[in-house]
Amino acid sequence: MPKSHFILGIDLRVSSVKVVELEETKEAVALLHWACSEIPYALNDKHPEKENAQADALRKLIETRGFKGKEAAVVIGGSDAVVKIFNLVGVSSAELADGIKWKFSEEVSFSMEEALIDYYRLPGDNSLYVAACINKKVFDNVQYVINKAGLRLQAITVVPDVLEKLFVKEVEQNKDKVFSLIYMGKRTTNISILNKGQLDFNRELNIGGENITQAMSGVLVSPEGRMEISAEAAEKIKTEFGVPLDLEKYPKIGQIPINQLQAMVRPALERIRDEVMRTFEYYKGQSGEAVIDKIILTGGSAMTPNLALFLSEGLGIPVETPAAVDKQLYQGKLTDEADFEKALPKLSTAIGAALVWTGKINLVPEEIKNRLQTLIKKFLQPHYVALALSLFLGLFYLPFAWQGMSVQNQLDYTNSKINEYKPMIAKLAELQQSAAEAQNRGNALSLEKQRSSKTPRIFREISQIVPAGVVITSMQLTPTTINIVGMSFDRGQTAEEILSQFVLGLSASKYFTEVKMLQATKSNAYLQDAFSFEIKALVNI
Repeated sequence: MPKSHFILGIDLRVSSVKVVELEETKEAVALLHWACSEIPYALNDKHPEKENAQADALRKLIETRGFKGKEAAVVIGGSDAVVKIFNLVGVSSAELADGIKWKFSEEVSFSMEEALIDYYRLPGDNSLYVAACINKKVFDNVQYVINKAGLRLQAITVVPDVLEKLFVKEVEQNKDKVFSLIYMGKRTTNISILNKGQLDFNRELNIGGENITQAMSGVLVSPEGRMEISAEAAEKIKTEFGVPLDLEKYPKIGQIPINQLQAMVRPALERIRDEVMRTFEYYKGQSGEAVIDKIILTGGSAMTPNLALFLSEGLGIPVETPAAVDKQLYQGKLTDEADFEKALPKLSTAIGAALVWTGKINLVPEEIKNRLQTLIKKFLQPHYVALALSLFLGLFYLPFAWQGMSVQNQLDYTNSKINEYKPMIAKLAELQQSAAEAQNRGNALSLEKQRSSKTPRIFREISQIVPAGVVITSMQLTPTTINIVGMSFDRGQTAEEILSQFVLGLSASKYFTEVKMLQATKSNAYLQDAFSFEIKALVNI
């Protein structure tokens, strides 16, 4: 067992790329490296451009910041994951997986055949389970980014588990209360409610710090004239000075009329407050709990000055913003501690993913979770067992053979026996050769049959994937690869977008791996926009 285990915690949500590295030993856990980056938000709905940009950014961060580890745990949230607490009274352990799958079938829009699900039972109650569900396409996208960055995906965890692990001390201190862990990021907010130290409710909101920035952007009129605050300027004002609550205490910023700035941002602040309040009221109605005792606020937007105060006053609930991790985790181990502490709230989910690792929800498929069992199953195939048995018997016989060679009488006896068995050995060799030839003929027939059965399935799969705007002009199929040449045309979407959909469809198919665009060239030979392309992929049948 290695002395140290290096773990990467990664957050790829929305357009972010955040990564931390923990070193785990028998004695302690230490944070060694951290880095974060953003990809253009315009790529958020473009695939595989978004995944390629995230993979390139992640690989660059890993290579330039001295990361050592290769095993990664990724946190997901927002619309990518659904997290629920299910009460499954009277459901047996044999029926549990099907029961949770049936519950999720009522919660998500995609088929359960396309779902990856994981769950665990809450301590102290045999009927309550925390469960999470994602579409396999989400897993495929995450795995694509991680693999392209040169890493190995070990776990996909969810925000509620991450927050609970990060603030384990606060959870323990408030186990006799009902309190909320809120992660407010740039574009989403995750609300977890814990009761008696256990997760009791979770909700994801599509609002975040960017709503405040957008509200602070716009045109203002002052005695000095008309002025416009850009999104970049608004973000800087929000980060440095916070949201304007008390006009007398808020600093003067150039010629900006603070009273107008306050009026502009107020609706966005009230919307955030109201969404949190509605969540709490819904929880109270469902659970019968009368009050939320405290809120712990984290995430990048938690760093906004005065935001915690606004929420506390508006909700009538104390709001705290404690450090996401103890200083012992990183003190004396980072060369840029001051910068890390400033970035800590927005890195909290990446740190939590590394700390949770595979301990709770893990949404990777079973063959990745249980690689050892998969290998054991593989090597229990007859030809591997026969080889292992032959090696074992050979090693077992070796000492006796060595002893026999040291005794002349035994050597003579052995030689005589060998001469006696020579005709039988020759006959056995002939039989073995005949069997091998028969086996080779059978393998050749099986291979030809398998190859002939691949073609209809591959053509049927491509016909289901190819968008309406793509025309395939030629395909070259070998037992292991396929080359597709064709044209994409503007049809409701641009030719480039339609081609991207085709590539993503091939990448998501179980029949193809390592899908590569060999060339894509804009063609002027048609009246409408068109791209000629050539795609190559490995056939996985």
